[in-house]
Amino acid sequence: MKYQIETARAGDFLNIAALDRLAWPQMSDTFIPDGEHIWRVWNDYATLLVARVIDRGPLSESNDIAGALVQFPTRTGEFFLHKLFVHPLCRGMGIGSALMRAALAQATAPVLLTVDPANSPAVKLYESLGFNVRERINGYYRPHEDRFIMVFTPTNPQTA
Repeated sequence: MKYQIETARAGDFLNIAALDRLAWPQMSDTFIPDGEHIWRVWNDYATLLVARVIDRGPLSESNDIAGALVQFPTRTGEFFLHKLFVHPLCRGMGIGSALMRAALAQATAPVLLTVDPANSPAVKLYESLGFNVRERINGYYRPHEDRFIMVFTPTNPQTA
């Protein structure tokens, strides 16, 4: 399957929202997918990248988006990488890593993300991309949901 990483188009937000729900079925008891309205806002005002399929591969004709990433500026002058996901049929093809590299290449300030400290594969992936653990916060979302705050500092950040 061939794909290209690009900025989401104005009409992509419904397909991205549908993929958001599809990408996390194992967490349906605790995960609340972001609604179509917020994907529309992010489509217009955040960094919203997609992996767009060039040849169909395993995807249906109604959606050519194999993965998505959203990051947005924070009030602290950093960026926050809010969400990254890949279609279940397209995992293991490097799409998530390609989306991350594209987002980090655009970063003009440090990029933050949160990750479950017990998710060793994700922590190792983020470290391989240049992220470091800034802090651990126990009970970040709920009492049983601890998180690392990880930070990536671009080599040439712009100063305000």
